[in-house]
Order: sequence, then structure tokens, then C-alpha cells
Amino acid sequence: PPSVAETVAEHSFEVASILAVVAMEGGGKLDSERMLLMGILHDWGEAVAGDMPRSLTKRLGKGAKSEAETKIMGELAAASGFEAVSALFNEYENRKTPEAVVVKIADILSTLRQSRAYLARGYRVEDIEAGCVKELEELMGKVKDRRFRAFLQSLM
Repeated sequence: PPSVAETVAEHSFEVASILAVVAMEGGGKLDSERMLLMGILHDWGEAVAGDMPRSLTKRLGKGAKSEAETKIMGELAAASGFEAVSALFNEYENRKTPEAVVVKIADILSTLRQSRAYLARGYRVEDIEAGCVKELEELMGKVKDRRFRAFLQSLM
């Protein structure tokens, strides 16, 4: 129910907090500033458009959600004069850099934590938890440094 649902702002703050811990832990050779900025703005498009429920994303496809958020981020970048907003969001969406992969890991870790909180309250979100675990396993495979990967896995 909306009265207990996590807001985009709460989720974004948790992602940024996870990334702050990752940066303090010394995330290897990651660009911590870029990673933190990417984490802060990764859901700005969602904050503007609203959180698309998983059921709708499944029907429309992840591409539709990504396309809408990319368009919104481009508009925000143009309106603000900060083209870096769009570039950072595109980097996050493409997941071709280690920083983007770690930001997505933080995003999924936050969603996993929230799904477990909902489960503890009796809400039926087992599918969200299972999806998060599966996606995290795939993403962790992209983290080359074993010690750093173990650190990230400890956050699960």
C-alpha cells in the first residue's frame, strides 16, 4: 500500500549511502565522485515520471521504461545546462564502466533490502527478492577484483 511503500527519494538516498560506504571502503580503482553522482541521479527520471510498477514494466518491456527515463534525463540536462546529467545517466543505463556496474549493484542491493523488509511485514514480494538475487549474481560476475566483490556480496 502507498502508506508503507518506499518513495523514490528514500530509495535514492539509500543507494547514495551504499555508494558512500563503497567509496570509503576503497572501491579499488573506481572514480568515487562519478559513481556517487551517478547514484544520486540514477532515478531522477523516475522521480519525474513516477515509479513504474514491475507488472507494467513486464508488459511494456524494460526498453520502454529506459527510453522514457532517458528522454526525461535529456530534458533535465538541457533545461539545467548540465549536460553531464544526461551523460552520467546514459553511462548508468549502458553499464559499460565499472562505476556504472557498482551503481546498479547498489540500486539492486537497496531494492533487495526493501523487499526483505516488506517480506518481514507479510507482503508477498518473493518474486522481487528472487529477481534481485538473480540480478545481483549476474552483476557480481562483472566485478573483477575478488576482494571487492566479496565486500559487495557482504552487503547482501
